[in-house]
Amino acid sequence: MKAMDVMVRDVVTVKADDDVSHAVKLLAEHDVSALPVVDEAGLVIGVLSESDLMRREEIGTEKHRPWWLEAVMPSTVLAHDFAREHGRKVAEVMTDDVISAGEETPLGEIAGLLEK
Repeated sequence: MKAMDVMVRDVVTVKADDDVSHAVKLLAEHDVSALPVVDEAGLVIGVLSESDLMRREEIGTEKHRPWWLEAVMPSTVLAHDFAREHGRKVAEVMTDDVISAGEETPLGEIAGLLEK
């Protein structure tokens, strides 16, 4: 079997400048766990998944680290985490390191990618 035999063809997407609240609404309405993020040409530039939304300030799930750990943690890591927890646009919280497979890819190969 190949990806084309099991893949969803009518995919719901969001754009990088969409509000996170809009994306959350789409996730719930379509009962999906992730949305591809596309540019103006429709090319995938990222993915927004439920796991990207787990650490959110508005629902009280932001990271709480001990003060001493924050004191030694690089400011770039702290800034990145803050942006993800407080971001209001999809671009601020999406994952932009996307691994994809073509429709001809065997399911065994896709299973291997998912395991990694």
